Amino acid sequence: MPIITVKQDFKIAIENGNKIIVVEKGDQDVSDRVAEVAVNHLKVATFKTKGKQNESVSNTGTGKTTP
Repeated sequence: MPIITVKQDFKIAIENGNKIIVVEKGDQDVSDRVAEVAVNHLKVATFKTKGKQNESVSNTGTGKTTP
């Protein structure tokens, strides 16, 4: 699930439109659909970038140790 930074509270329908929730300001862990609507359609949020500790590290070594 993506983490977004919400700049302004917004309402969104979930569960096939059967339920309306309010997503509040701040960092929120939301579903892919909610993130898509907030960031690309409503433009009230941005995707939170992952820090260096979450980035994958490529293994370019040979696996051998030097004496």
